[in-house]
Amino acid sequence: MIKLLQLTLGLLFILTLQAQAAEEQRPLSADQPIEITARQLEAFQQQGKAIFSGSVVAKQGNITLYCEKLVAYTQTGQQQVDHLEAFGNVRVVQLNRTATADRAIYRHRQGTLVLIGHAELHQEQNQVSGAEITVFLKENRSVVKSNDGGRVKALLFPEPKQEQ
Repeated sequence: MIKLLQLTLGLLFILTLQAQAAEEQRPLSADQPIEITARQLEAFQQQGKAIFSGSVVAKQGNITLYCEKLVAYTQTGQQQVDHLEAFGNVRVVQLNRTATADRAIYRHRQGTLVLIGHAELHQEQNQVSGAEITVFLKENRSVVKSNDGGRVKALLFPEPKQEQ
């Protein structure tokens, strides 16, 4: 039972979208630019927000976000993005990890990504799903919640044994 719990906790750590330090990966940094493409952009400078709509694609480092609408909020008096809210067929891809949800909120300062509504994390065959998944990027951990009366679900595949 303890081994299963350790494997499950290990999987949740692996499934977070935080980049791992490896030669082929570049960790996500707030200093990296965010490139956003969409069919339309509507900017509200006084309110410090920009609304991108229509097949939105946002990239920062090795993370790519796809959605129907993306609202970017800046800090008052600054040009830096404070947080992003994604709506409609949200999909976040980083290397071999994919997260999907109806809606997502990324908060830069807190280092969190919250997936809301039919939230799922996939890495290869392994998957975790629930009503809401909060990924703590700086801590390399996740919390999966169910809705009222619902349950979270994890599908874990053992790693194949390597012959010596």
